[in-house]
Amino acid sequence: MPNAGPGQDYWRPVAYGVSTDAEARKAVQELAAKKVDIVKIWVDDRNGTVKKLTPAIYRSIIDEAHKNNLPVIAHIFYLADAKDLLRAGIDAFAHGVRDRDIDDEFLDLLKQHPNVYVIPNLPDNPDAPPDPQWLSETVPAAEIQKMHKLTPAQEKTARDFFGIQARNLAKVNAAGVKIAFGTDSGVSVGWTVHAEMADMVTAGMTPAQVLTAATKTSAEVMHLDQLGTIADGKNADFIVLDANPLDDIAKTRKIAKVFQRGKEIDRAALRAAWTK
Repeated sequence: MPNAGPGQDYWRPVAYGVSTDAEARKAVQELAAKKVDIVKIWVDDRNGTVKKLTPAIYRSIIDEAHKNNLPVIAHIFYLADAKDLLRAGIDAFAHGVRDRDIDDEFLDLLKQHPNVYVIPNLPDNPDAPPDPQWLSETVPAAEIQKMHKLTPAQEKTARDFFGIQARNLAKVNAAGVKIAFGTDSGVSVGWTVHAEMADMVTAGMTPAQVLTAATKTSAEVMHLDQLGTIADGKNADFIVLDANPLDDIAKTRKIAKVFQRGKEIDRAALRAAWTK
């Protein structure tokens, strides 16, 4: 993951700190030699706390990656950066634009690059607190209470921040942009995936669109041909639900059985191990 500046500490030891064309191309060549699937670049200043990659440097990265048949995905925050990255040939965004509502110019640029996809990562929605009953199987009650404790000012900030990203997701979805799925919020626990799906529906996507993004589309963009859909010859990785998520996306949480490679997972044993 190339980042700005050779001394950059953010995301060490994952990031490559680069500040020149030569360093940028060398980093990509090293990644290509390691046979990575994707080059991710960080074009986000984290509220002014770190340096962003400059346009000249990320253009070098994109150019070198494409010469090595590698797609480039950009972690972004600002609309202006997203527009310039599209002009530079970026292949995907992680995640959506977060500083302001997107405009027609951005949507037109996306339409000019129909293979570009977006991976939303919506922030916590203050109007959708965690479900204590659902989480109580694996999370202590005291921890659940902490999860959604906000002051009125924090709640307004959170609502505004969610609103920008929800509106932007609705616009790119309506424009026919390919939407995949992924959340880096609490990656060690499972409920954030379900919360993200619910938030995507709140943003205006249909449950069917969200389920497609989380399964078929995500497998396709990662070139995981054995996953994403249920079909002859594919891995039998799936869940069995007690309710229809097309009626209500929250029903993805009504899990009856989990199968991996065709074998049912002992969920009771996993739950016992998790809560020790």
